[in-house]
Amino acid sequence: MLHKDQTTQTGCISDDDRLSLSGPLSESWLRSRHYGLNRSDDHVPFIRPTLLKEVRGQNGWVAQLARPLIERLGGEINRQPSIVVVSDAGGLVLETCGNSHFLRKASRVSLAPGNLWGEQERGTNAIGTALAMGALCEVNGDEHFLNQNAGLYCSAAPIYRPDGLIAGVLDISTPAQHPYSEAGSLILQAVRHIEHQWVKSCVTDRHWTLRLHSDARVLGSAHEMILVFRDEILTAANRLAMQEFNLSAAAFGSMDFDTLFPEMSLQTLNAPRQTLAVNNRHYYSLLQMPERPSQCVRQQLQPYDRDGADRQKALRILNAGLALCISGETGCGKEYFSQRLFEESHRRQGNFVAINCAALPESLIESELFGYAPGAFTGASTKGYVGKIREADGGVLFLDEIGDMPLSLQTRLLRVLQEKTVTPLGSRVSYAVDFSLICATHQDLEQRVAAGAFREDLLYRIQEFSLRILPLRQRAHVDRFILNLWSELGGDTRGIRLAPDAITALAGYSWPGNVRQLLSTLKVLLALADDGNLIRLEDLPEQFHLLARPVAPQSLSVDMLTAIRNAKGNISLAAKRLGISRSTLYRKMEKHRAES
Repeated sequence: MLHKDQTTQTGCISDDDRLSLSGPLSESWLRSRHYGLNRSDDHVPFIRPTLLKEVRGQNGWVAQLARPLIERLGGEINRQPSIVVVSDAGGLVLETCGNSHFLRKASRVSLAPGNLWGEQERGTNAIGTALAMGALCEVNGDEHFLNQNAGLYCSAAPIYRPDGLIAGVLDISTPAQHPYSEAGSLILQAVRHIEHQWVKSCVTDRHWTLRLHSDARVLGSAHEMILVFRDEILTAANRLAMQEFNLSAAAFGSMDFDTLFPEMSLQTLNAPRQTLAVNNRHYYSLLQMPERPSQCVRQQLQPYDRDGADRQKALRILNAGLALCISGETGCGKEYFSQRLFEESHRRQGNFVAINCAALPESLIESELFGYAPGAFTGASTKGYVGKIREADGGVLFLDEIGDMPLSLQTRLLRVLQEKTVTPLGSRVSYAVDFSLICATHQDLEQRVAAGAFREDLLYRIQEFSLRILPLRQRAHVDRFILNLWSELGGDTRGIRLAPDAITALAGYSWPGNVRQLLSTLKVLLALADDGNLIRLEDLPEQFHLLARPVAPQSLSVDMLTAIRNAKGNISLAAKRLGISRSTLYRKMEKHRAES
């Protein structure tokens, strides 16, 4: 949301003004007073058309999911003086449609695209207060905090993203003397439809989809609860499911299937069946399994877990909006690990924006990070530049080699992290930003602080949670990691396999260039191989023949038995910790018994 410098006239709201208001509206009036607003204020906050176009581009869900529905809804209410309004999560009006006569009147009261209706800017109003409440809100006439809005009746409800965050608001507005009695029900119905479609659009062939309702006939409609899982971890849900199971945004990327449905077996069903959930309620359910096994994600990240970089903890930190700081040698896979976290986090609907603080001159880092206004400096683009921080809004900002950031920029970055706003170079306008921060460094930041090269207060801000990624030469199970990378790069898709002796040689290499060098090597092997080839030891470059180290023949069995022992005989749990399927573990156990 845009924040502008504005002069406000403070005043006191009497108790008589709020006497007849409901609890939520009364609380909203109190907040309006604390914002420094006065009922007689006539300030109309808005943004420029060029910026509106940019914000619309950042809210692609409106065109993809909401616009067809609001146009249909606008057609239904067109016979009376009513309009449909869509805003973003900050209360900025993005789209309007409906009765053409009232649209013209609405634009005169600033209910048009580009106008800001957040509670901080406009006091108690349906759009801003619905955002503050996170629920349906109705405001009529003098219930509006500002006198300038007293001629409106408005009913609005927030639209929730599949990851539990609010994307925006859907609103119906009419003249106060002609309130639309069905506005609330129409709004809720439309919002449910948008949220339902949004969740369905997140499903890929690696996801589980669970549909629930107390009435089997409702399954498949927008009134059902729908939850999406990947590797048995919750990744998406509609608002109906969030409310039913009390799911906050922190649940996405961290809560597993068994926690919600401890007695439910994971198998595809062609017909609804009754299911008992963790809330002790029974539902009719339909479960759709992924078309192919989905263990690959957990396997990809398993090596980091075993080598000290606790993925689950890091994912929880990211989902909670806390700053994560990753240390490790150059090339050890800090950005790779961060990208995988992003893909599993509830921020994955946004962007993963990476910038190397050591790769750009000081003058360019500032404009790259913070952006600049048109003509802000000699050579600046006439269109300006939003900057990496605003590009990361709603997603993850990855600052590589943060230890090399100049001190002058550290101060500006700290201010952004504290205030959650960014001001481009040459501009007086500040923009609200919401992103998760991951920083990476190969340096000892505490030593940099002691040397006066890094701000201590910034260190504490970016190191809310720290982890270290080991270099490849120090990791266990490098062979598994290599196979995961091989699959990611398309080896399995092309039917190109690595022979056991080739895997042993690759796993035994010292890898002075760490993950970066390994990725390059695997890409070269894939480029030189034909589809369906088997790559043997003799196909590898010479250095791998010389430096390969044999793998102890019993190491897998030892790991297997240790995992089973630590899991207290629970084969499913042991398989999960080993990063393999239960059937694979049984097969290895049988082979081990035969060899014993």
